Amino acid sequence: MNIQTKRLVLREFQPEDFEDVHAYSCDYETVKHMVYGPNTPEQTQEYLNVKCVEECNAVPRMHYNMAIMLRESGKVIGGVSLHMNWRRDDAIIGAILNTHFTGSGYMTEALTGAFEYAFCKLQLHRVHAVCDVNNKAIQHVMEKVGMRNEGTMVQRGKSRPEESTPYFDQFGYGILQEEWKQHEDIIIAPEA
Repeated sequence: MNIQTKRLVLREFQPEDFEDVHAYSCDYETVKHMVYGPNTPEQTQEYLNVKCVEECNAVPRMHYNMAIMLRESGKVIGGVSLHMNWRRDDAIIGAILNTHFTGSGYMTEALTGAFEYAFCKLQLHRVHAVCDVNNKAIQHVMEKVGMRNEGTMVQRGKSRPEESTPYFDQFGYGILQEEWKQHEDIIIAPEA
């Protein structure tokens, strides 16, 4: 898999990505809205060397974990994942971006590439996501790429141990293949 956008390449994670991946996966500010982290070096190594390899080789493939890599430098600045439900022809999408690279449109561009892959290559009918109701940045990105807010799921998320409340509300977002195809402002380079 090699999905190219104007400034990014989405590709399979590789063991050699350790330094870049660990730089964001061990950072609390980057992972505070994620279900994992901050990671130890061993957890990051296991993700890259075991989980990603196993998921790449699974038949049928249930997870597509893609590194977000800058085209110019080759630096990995985050990741996008598609967790498949082949029976329903849909996937839940998740994404993370190193906080040092936020505010430059990289997440919008990465989600655009992932949607192109999901709808055109995998022929999915629907992609959906969930996010913390307090994560305004990702809500903005999801709406920018054409996803719609499908409502609030009360106390769906489990808080980190250091948080004052045990659960938090999440928004659900979704987009259909036909809606994606009508989204005119999406431009992506062909796969290399």
